[in-house]
This record gives sequence, C-alpha cells and structure tokens, in this order.
Amino acid sequence: MHYSLEEFLTVAIVMTIGSVLQGAIGFASGLMGVPMLVLCGFSLVEATVINFVSTAVQNFTGAFQLWSHIEARDVTLPAILRCVGLPLGTLALAATPNLDQDLVKQIIGVVLLVSVLMLVAVRVRPRDSLGYGWIGLTFISSGFLMGFASIGGAPMVMYVNSLTWSAAKSRAFMFFCSAAIMPFMACALIWQFGEQLLKPAFLAVLILPPCLLGLWLGLTLGARLDKDRFRRLSYGLLLVVAIATILSPVVFNGR
Repeated sequence: MHYSLEEFLTVAIVMTIGSVLQGAIGFASGLMGVPMLVLCGFSLVEATVINFVSTAVQNFTGAFQLWSHIEARDVTLPAILRCVGLPLGTLALAATPNLDQDLVKQIIGVVLLVSVLMLVAVRVRPRDSLGYGWIGLTFISSGFLMGFASIGGAPMVMYVNSLTWSAAKSRAFMFFCSAAIMPFMACALIWQFGEQLLKPAFLAVLILPPCLLGLWLGLTLGARLDKDRFRRLSYGLLLVVAIATILSPVVFNGR
C-alpha cells in the first residue's frame, strides 16, 4: 500500500481540521475525520488507524492541559465501561474489509448522521449525576463505536451535556476518557490487523505536526469563542459530511 502526495495532503488537511474541532469542543476529530477519509477512498480500517494515531497525541495533550478539572470518581467507571465495549467494536471493524466498500461508506455516514441528530435533539435538564443504567449504556456504546471506527465521542457528549459541569470540566472528562482507552485500542487493533496497521499508522505519524498545530488552535478557540455558536457550526459541518458520505455511492456510481 503506497500513499501518493495527494493522499498525504488529503489526510493532513482532514485530520488538521478535525484537530481544531477536537481542541475547541473536546470531541469530533473522529466523527469528522473518519467519514471524510472513507469518502475520499480510504478503507475504514485505514481511516480508523489514521484517526486513532493522530488523536492519541491530541487526547493525552488535552487531558494534561486540563488535568486540574479531572476527578477520579467521575472518570473511573466510564473509562472501564468503554474498555468493555471496545472489543466488540473491533470485531465489527474486522468484518468490514469483506463488505462492499460503498456499503461501508453508507454505514459510517448513517452512524455519523444519527450521532449528530442525537446531539442536536437530546436535551436533558442538567443534573448533578446520572443513574448507573444510563452510564452503562452510554459508555459501553461509546467503547463499541471507538473500536468500530474510532468515533466514540457522541455518547460522551450527550452524557456531559446532561450534567451540571463547566465547559472546562466536560472537555477534560472527554479528553481523559479518550486517552485512557488508547492503550487498549492499540492492543485490539494489533490483535486484529497486525502488519496491516503499519503504513496507515506511519502516515498518521507524518501528519502529526499540522494536527498538533490544529489542536493548539482549537484549544485557544475553545477558551475564547462562544461555546454554543461554535458547537452549532461544528454540528452543521458534521451533518454535511454525514449526508455526503451516505449519498456518495449513489452520486458517483450514477455518473
């Protein structure tokens, strides 16, 4: 598998934009990056690996910068439950190379579309804590989506939006939970795909400098911009990506 200069630039641009979103609102790098890469012709396995490697550094950096807002009692159970759902998602990912790739594009587009619509539609009056049933459903599903396509952020966003947490604490929580699952995700990917990971992982390492720049810009914007307005713009962008990913097989195959 050899990547052209055009493919390299495509990955760099997509993942840098995702890094800006990740830094500003604490998630969305994968929700935007993976569907965009699949739309641009990369396999779901390649897109997942590229996003995983590039966001690993982002999540550890974000968690470190916001460490003072993290409390062990808040993150321990969610982090464990994400690890429970992760292997199931990785098994689902392993099945995708045998599927029609146009169908894979549409599956990812539908997952993204449902995620965005739920983020927009679900409005729960913030409270101090949620029941264990909601916690279990939220973070096991988040772990599954993380293993399937490295896009487990949406359930976590709905969770923190349901709590009386500050924006800084919410972002710190998502960065930490994302960082905590990274070693387990790496083991699961290596177990399933082995040497197939090397080239997309190396490509992801090469585009880390612009991604880190995008993360820094996003962290700066996140501290200065109106959160609700930026979140609406981000959701709008994700919605466009979702619709484009769903319709791309129909549009291009119809030509």
